[in-house]
Amino acid sequence: MSRNFPVKGLADLDAYLQLVPKRMQKQGVRQGLTAAAAPVRDEARARAPKKSGKMAKAIKSGSPRQNQDGTFSISIRLDGEHAFLGAFFEFGVTAHLIARTGAGQGKVAIRKAAEGKGKISTKPMKIGDRYVSGIIQHPGIAAHPFLRPALDAKADESIQAYAGKIRDFLQGKTGFVAPIAGAD
Repeated sequence: MSRNFPVKGLADLDAYLQLVPKRMQKQGVRQGLTAAAAPVRDEARARAPKKSGKMAKAIKSGSPRQNQDGTFSISIRLDGEHAFLGAFFEFGVTAHLIARTGAGQGKVAIRKAAEGKGKISTKPMKIGDRYVSGIIQHPGIAAHPFLRPALDAKADESIQAYAGKIRDFLQGKTGFVAPIAGAD
């Protein structure tokens, strides 16, 4: 998922950044992106489902990367043991059939068995604390997004963190203090 947020003052900051060597520019942008990701990552952790707390711990910010077109990006993603569950919470799950099938059979075997045209295994499977067999109608789950709202809620703070980190970087490397947009 990618979003663009137009910001006043970043063009001026970018112009100051262009005055330093390319290697330093990349270093500054990478530091800025890392700072920008932190508020969104932290907000996503706060909004994540809390049943065990493992989902929140799985939310990580990646390393800044330079794209093929020369731009830079950073990702905030789910990484680890419970990462796959994040998509279920973020986007929801439609109602579907569940049954024990043989290797490589999957949804088609279940659908055919439900239509009376095929067979499925009668071995029981454990769902929660119960053992069940046959075809089960799963009701699905509603979406409970936490990543997208985190970006929406912290976009401005993230942009300010980026700009602040670039300003600090320029001042630390060159001694030059870049003006703050809108502080006139």
